[in-house]
Amino acid sequence: MRKILLGTTAVVSAVVGAAVMAPQASAQEAPTVRIGGFFRAYYGYTQQTGQQGSPGLNGAPIASGGVAGFLAPANVGANARLGKHDISTDTEVHVFVNGKLANGITYGAVIEVNFNNLEGRQTLQERASAPKTTAGLDEAYAFVAHPRFGQIRFGDEDGPMGGLMNSGWVTGFGTGGIFGEWESFVVRSGGARTLTAPGGLGDSSKIIYMTPQFFGFDFGASFAPNYNGGEDTGCPNNGPTGFCDRAYAFVGARNIGIPSAIPDFSVRKNEYQLAARWRGNVAGVGLAATAGYIGSGAARDLNSVTGQQARVFNNLNIMQVGAQASYMGFTVGAAYMWGDFNWFYGNNLRGGRQSSQLTVGGQYSAGPFTVGANMFSGLFEGAQRTTFTENAAGGFTQGVAATGRAGERRWGLGVGANYRLAPGMDLLAEYTYFSRREQGVDLDVFRTGVQSRATASVFILGTRLAF
Repeated sequence: MRKILLGTTAVVSAVVGAAVMAPQASAQEAPTVRIGGFFRAYYGYTQQTGQQGSPGLNGAPIASGGVAGFLAPANVGANARLGKHDISTDTEVHVFVNGKLANGITYGAVIEVNFNNLEGRQTLQERASAPKTTAGLDEAYAFVAHPRFGQIRFGDEDGPMGGLMNSGWVTGFGTGGIFGEWESFVVRSGGARTLTAPGGLGDSSKIIYMTPQFFGFDFGASFAPNYNGGEDTGCPNNGPTGFCDRAYAFVGARNIGIPSAIPDFSVRKNEYQLAARWRGNVAGVGLAATAGYIGSGAARDLNSVTGQQARVFNNLNIMQVGAQASYMGFTVGAAYMWGDFNWFYGNNLRGGRQSSQLTVGGQYSAGPFTVGANMFSGLFEGAQRTTFTENAAGGFTQGVAATGRAGERRWGLGVGANYRLAPGMDLLAEYTYFSRREQGVDLDVFRTGVQSRATASVFILGTRLAF
């Protein structure tokens, strides 16, 4: 799972798609290979809740070997105090393969490799460990396109509503504002992290079709059988678990409704995306508008004793609309989504509330300078109010975890600026603030008492090179 900033990998993919759908000459060409990607280095000044830990989780010592081998040895605990300064580097290498036939059909592949696959060093055995710069496959897909019939993509890629055809998300300044790179400086224990952005749907293996543009309109659709991507079955040690690509029921599914909890471990099944977009120019004003839908089924919870299955989750049922306008260097946009989902596009438990989120942004470019700001505000189910417990009959009993909650509120804003120092190289500065609130839920387990609010603010100064 990864966060995708509109304006980086998602837009690169869209640009490649637009290029291959352009009118073609009649000559046939063998595939050509081009290497691209980016490198960025940022200084960050971070303030967040949860910067001061206590011995172990909620003050308890950590068991021998740590939690799943990822934490400290026996009884050492999680004692740590976090400073405010850091330097973060990130890079991706992209491989673009393009070919064409004499009849105008173009074809090829896009392969993206990132070098930030882990958030921190993880202990694998007594002496072996994996660093946070471990390489991982990001997007990888093949495409076939024709200027009259559209384009098909097949592989690990964003869908139409996962970043390819969205409108209203203005992120072309700084690192992307509130949808930018500030999360790379924030630890999860403070509770203020993770946004619902187009790229939050992930690059699960899917098939995508996008039409050519007709009178300003184009359409897109995609289908993914599950949340996972890549090769093989996804089953660790060849044993069926919730990590398996084809798992439609598994023990403990009711506890993992939000995919960000553990990568590649999600209850989302048979996900489909539909999008309709219009782009045009009216009196010199560039306009774009998109309406789309995201739906899916959900895995069932498996009783650990009897094997009985139970439907405990709502299906994804998300509507999204967005629009933007550009004129004389100014761009403004807004997007709104609502429906059955939790933050980060997780399936919420049956009986849970619907969610909604508003995104607004604007930017201005003059010569080498770009300045902008964006914000979002969302209301989600958050920590599930409903519960499902195994009963003596071998099934599940639905209950209520707590009452009187207003749901989880998340909001944030970002302001930033870029200066184009040279072709492909930008200098940038940015400030972001993020707040998460949920009454009666402890969002900072390292402090005494119930902390129902978590915040983070990050100032970033650095450079980015695209090649």
